[in-house]
Amino acid sequence: MSSIEIRVPALRLSAAAMNCAVAGRGTLSASELAAAVSLTDTLIHSWEIGAEPLASVPVPQIDRLKSALRTAGAEARLVDDLDPAAWCDLVLEAMLAREDASCLLADPLASDPAFSELLTWAITGNPPARLPGRRKRR
Repeated sequence: MSSIEIRVPALRLSAAAMNCAVAGRGTLSASELAAAVSLTDTLIHSWEIGAEPLASVPVPQIDRLKSALRTAGAEARLVDDLDPAAWCDLVLEAMLAREDASCLLADPLASDPAFSELLTWAITGNPPARLPGRRKRR
């Protein structure tokens, strides 16, 4: 297996996607978002900073989070990035652990164009152009 340098290791892609989606939440505070999805402020914050991977969160909670973000006016495409970003985190963790990621890459979520864009970001350091506030690395 060849060595791949991961350029976004300090910040999980799901955290970056979460931050982009949350940035568009309008007037909804983190506390209000947490209350809307019946979670704690601490858990929401842990997702935003990448301390807790979204991939470890039950799907119904993620669905409630996405619904609350959409209701608050977050850009739908950025909210939709949460699933492929969490899947990218799983793939990257497997790759970094030198595990076989082929079963993860066979999942239909890996064929989502956003998955490819986010995985490319992790490898090249250049974020997708649609992500607000993200600049290409030089």
